Amino acid sequence: MKRVRWLKAHWPVTIRTLASKMKTQLFTPDSFDGFVIERVRDDSIEAHYIEKLNYKETVTDPFGNEESFDRITYRRIDFTLFSEFPHIELRDAHRSTREFLSKILELCNFSVAVEPVNVDLLLWVETLQKQLRKKVIVDSLQVAFLEIEPEISAKILLKGGKDVREALEHLSAKRKFTLEKIQVKIPVDHLAFPIHMSSAGIARIPEEHMNDYIRIVRQSLAAHP
Repeated sequence: MKRVRWLKAHWPVTIRTLASKMKTQLFTPDSFDGFVIERVRDDSIEAHYIEKLNYKETVTDPFGNEESFDRITYRRIDFTLFSEFPHIELRDAHRSTREFLSKILELCNFSVAVEPVNVDLLLWVETLQKQLRKKVIVDSLQVAFLEIEPEISAKILLKGGKDVREALEHLSAKRKFTLEKIQVKIPVDHLAFPIHMSSAGIARIPEEHMNDYIRIVRQSLAAHP
């Protein structure tokens, strides 16, 4: 599964201007970090952010003697910046994106606000279904803070061989709850594959379907920023 995360940002400059600023901080063989730009359009920048990490590795031989070696590794984030919501797309990025976001802030002279996404998952699924023009099945969902009675709540995982949205409606019975995660089954020919979606604007898409479906999932999210 490939993990995709989207974020909000309010760009103080055009995408073309942002790309020009990015070109001043390209990654080179002598860099410790920087950008590699793949494609620039009026409304998007497709690029990579690369960090070069130097560290020492210490190895102990069978006789208790220690040897240290200098090691180099590279950390890469594949991303696209859009002029419209969702403004930042991170593809299969490692958990720590602090350095990348700091670079984006620096490019914008620290006058941009980058915010997490908080999405209504049921609405996201409905919009995705309309985009696909086919019925999808929600066969798993995770609910938190389901109010059982005052000051008592539950966290519940619903799974089924059929769509569980109706079961959620009966279970919640108009009580307060937070829907955290959903698994959607997308029909393709006589089979179906899963897409995992979270309320934080994160989707996990099977690698073999990534190129065909990432745009559709993004567009369905963009329908309700």
